Amino acid sequence: MANNNTPLDQLKGFLNQLFQFDSQDLDFGVYKILHYKRKEIANFIDQLLVDKVKEQLQTLSADESKQIKEQIADLEKDDIIKGWLEAEADEKKTLEKFGKDKINQYAALKAKATEATVSVETENQIYNHLTLFFSRYYDKGDFISKRRFGKNEKYMVPYNGEETHFHWANHDQYYIKSSETFNHYAFKVQTLDGNLVVNFKLHNAQLEQGNVKADEPNFFLLADKAPEIKEKDDSELNFVLANKQPDVSEKEITIYFEYRPLADDEKKKVKGNSKQDNLDEIAFEYLKKELSTNPLFANLWKEQEGKPLLLKKLQHYTRKNKHDFFIHKNLKSFLERELDYYIKSELVNVDDLYVTDSDTHFDRLKHNLKTIKVFKSIADTIIAFVSQIEDFQKKLWEKKKFVLNTEWVITIDRLVEYIGEEAAKPILEEVIKNEKQVAEWKELFGEYSKFESSNDFFDSEKIHLNKLPIDTIHFDKGFKNSLLNAISKKNDLENVLDGLLIKSDNFQALSSVRPKFEESISATYIDPPYNTGDDGFIYKDAFKSSTWVTMFQPLLESNKDLLNDFGALFISCDEHEELALGQLLNKTFGENNRTEKITWNKRIPKNDKGIGNIHEYIYLYCKSKEHRKANDLSFVMRKDSLEEVYEIVKKAKSSGKSIREAQSILKKYYKKQGFDRGITLYCELDENYEIWGKINMSWPNAKTQGPRYEVINPVTKKPAPVPNKGWRWKEDTFKAAEKNGSEFILPDGSMMKGRIWYANNENTQPSSITYLREVESFLLRSIISQKSDGGITLENLVLQDKVDYPKPVKLIEFLLYSTGVTNGYFLDYFAGSGTTFHAIQNLNNQDNGNRKCILIEQGNYIYTVVIPRIKKIAHSLEWNVGSPVKPVGGGNGIFFKYQRLEQYEEALENIAFKASEDTLQKALEFDQYIPKYFLEFETKGSQTLVNTAAMQDPWDYKLKVWDGFTYDTEQAVDLVETFNYLIGLHMQKCITKEINGKKYQFVYGHNNANKSILVVWRSVKDWSLEEYKADAAALKEAFKAFAYDLLYINDQAHIEGYQPIEEVFRNKMLS
Repeated sequence: MANNNTPLDQLKGFLNQLFQFDSQDLDFGVYKILHYKRKEIANFIDQLLVDKVKEQLQTLSADESKQIKEQIADLEKDDIIKGWLEAEADEKKTLEKFGKDKINQYAALKAKATEATVSVETENQIYNHLTLFFSRYYDKGDFISKRRFGKNEKYMVPYNGEETHFHWANHDQYYIKSSETFNHYAFKVQTLDGNLVVNFKLHNAQLEQGNVKADEPNFFLLADKAPEIKEKDDSELNFVLANKQPDVSEKEITIYFEYRPLADDEKKKVKGNSKQDNLDEIAFEYLKKELSTNPLFANLWKEQEGKPLLLKKLQHYTRKNKHDFFIHKNLKSFLERELDYYIKSELVNVDDLYVTDSDTHFDRLKHNLKTIKVFKSIADTIIAFVSQIEDFQKKLWEKKKFVLNTEWVITIDRLVEYIGEEAAKPILEEVIKNEKQVAEWKELFGEYSKFESSNDFFDSEKIHLNKLPIDTIHFDKGFKNSLLNAISKKNDLENVLDGLLIKSDNFQALSSVRPKFEESISATYIDPPYNTGDDGFIYKDAFKSSTWVTMFQPLLESNKDLLNDFGALFISCDEHEELALGQLLNKTFGENNRTEKITWNKRIPKNDKGIGNIHEYIYLYCKSKEHRKANDLSFVMRKDSLEEVYEIVKKAKSSGKSIREAQSILKKYYKKQGFDRGITLYCELDENYEIWGKINMSWPNAKTQGPRYEVINPVTKKPAPVPNKGWRWKEDTFKAAEKNGSEFILPDGSMMKGRIWYANNENTQPSSITYLREVESFLLRSIISQKSDGGITLENLVLQDKVDYPKPVKLIEFLLYSTGVTNGYFLDYFAGSGTTFHAIQNLNNQDNGNRKCILIEQGNYIYTVVIPRIKKIAHSLEWNVGSPVKPVGGGNGIFFKYQRLEQYEEALENIAFKASEDTLQKALEFDQYIPKYFLEFETKGSQTLVNTAAMQDPWDYKLKVWDGFTYDTEQAVDLVETFNYLIGLHMQKCITKEINGKKYQFVYGHNNANKSILVVWRSVKDWSLEEYKADAAALKEAFKAFAYDLLYINDQAHIEGYQPIEEVFRNKMLS
């Protein structure tokens, strides 16, 4: 069927598609903003662009053109004009003398008519080029360089002449998709009995190879797995919104989908361009047929805004996950650059440069240049408009995010250690009265959480109770403040903190923590999605690898800035993105800082078809390899199984075994394991049960002789035998070794004298003493073998949720140990099941290190897996099928905090519009204001962009947040912790007190420049002048307890030298 639309109609249709006016179902994200200005934008498309083209081409309107044609027709009826038109050349000259005015009028009208015809054609040509140019880049909410086929290249690649250059299609964009609503989408429906929760969940599906072609688009299809109906579990939601109470009666249905290309037989069933809409309707009809007889689902079939509710939600789910993958970092620059290239390659004809003397040649050239000028002018206007929208999205994406809530977890033993037994008793009395806290203990620790009273926590026979964790999520703000007050009295909060967990998109979290942790991280380990197609990573169709690289690039840039000069980065990957990742790492860190691509032998194949794949890769890069080398800091690895060796001796000692018995146990273990001499040589124990070995003291060179001198055996009091080739050491070195330590008689009667061992007989030569810990490490190897048993570890912990493909704890221990760093911060921003935190705790337990861990994870299993896992291993390091392995309560204890950050979608939801009443704005409405400025001016004062007027009560600054179903819930955010991140504050003390009947919070700490900082928060809402005066006196008294270089106070204060928080807050959040 022929397309009868004019070029203008086609352009309007494309622009309506670009601004998504053709789909009211796209009511999320930036589309809400576009729909807010729908009337003005539609007027811009329908009227302004056309007027501009006509104005610049000086095109006649349709009425003017019709009028000219009528005038020409009237003149052609005139006898003079009729005769002139029919006359020969000589006769024309005669007639022109008598009818000059009429003939000139006719000629002028004909010229205008001809020019009008040319202008209309030119106008249509411009509309065609505008549609063609912008359609090259726009695709479902994104501006990208879509693949085009042709004889000549269609795009320019920015390139500065490097020997090699790594480029990908989306190199100048941010990846903004979240896998959360991709893997799990939910909404609530009211029923007669309460609420029904409807879940859409992805179910992995594998199609036979060859059944689909490469790079085919993916679609959402109903899975073969039947829908499941059950009672709703609200435990996860309670973590998301701390004070959210579960509904009285709630059931849920889970409907499973697959996301994959269509198989050949499925393609025959789904026709047309809107295949996903077609599939949504097929799914809806199937579900209605299967479920409509159950009254529980009656409201799913009721219409909402012209569609059945279930179909509307289904289309919302699929469209949201098929649109808006990227935000351009500089869309205006990108489109302007591409526009210049388009003009040069598509509109400028090189042959026109060969000038002839023909007037028509110059006329044509002039006409073409005018056409190009008008085309560029209109294109620039559209570019300004779409860039305004894109830049606004970028502003929301890049801005620092609010901390929505902060919770603290501390085990009882740590609490007692930090504040003392007497101070801890009243707190523990309050804790054991909290039913939610006690119920959580029972769920996590079963019989090992039983107690009669708070006195049991101090009973040495019930030491396992000391490791029960107190989580402030179960308590009110007053309890939290009292807890921090108590710990702050004698401790530096961050110094005693073991770690930090952040629930957030990793880009947002890294951006927010950067001012605080810049150049502070000792090492990073991450296990990102491998982009296999079934690992939960959502990519734009036909841009699979490019999407993945785009996601990663800004994360690596941030990671590099966070590492200290000794810092190292470990990244797990497999063959899917190995090459692209290596190129990206070289581009970010520099090829000179590439240290190794480690091959991890997992020992167990990951598939059962074809060749058994038993390896993955781990890239290792340094912040500065040269800096590590200059400080003689190598990457090392421990001899295999040393953890087990140390643990055997540790258990023997703790169970009261003698040194002789412990040595016997150790030697039997060596024999059973079949270790080589590199370990079995070290089979002796000193008085502290430290493992050591005897090293031969003979001169090692067969061709020369070593020094000879007399050595008296302190056991026999007689000279010891001298080796045939002499001693290994000089005499003074030998004597120094004897003095390097104490004397100790071993169970067999021999003696350790410093670093020399003497037998209890006259015939045995002395040996030097070397401890196993001194030789346990050697240079890191490029191939490591470690069993892939991360899933077994999680199964033994018995956690609420399941996480796919968890890494083994031993592997992460191995990698982090290799850095040679035993304190400082370690980062993982693809935290998954929390294996990195687990590994850090194990390492600290093994070598008494003081490593701290920062985890970032966007999945809700941070609440159902990661936090419970940390609580369990803090109690006991080893677990078996949900029960702690002896020694029960043998964990390290824990003190950490976890936070949830505002997300990009929440920032969009908190945009509030206020139309300007400015008359100048009205005058510029269609020429400048709408295309360029309306978003900037009309969104000022939105909460997410910092509404300083709303900060008078810092504990009541609210945002609309995602509650798992909608953005309808308003929640007070944590301005205090948000500001700490903005100014890079390491919080040493947080003290909340009441002064003059009003709440004050004093936050004290330092920044990375080692400046001491005091931040004061108080609610000043509706304060009088007298209250401000009383406030000044109170603050001056309170400041006597602090020594500070910088002072911040919210709102105004009658205090010298302070900085108002509000402007600093706004500037740093939006910078």
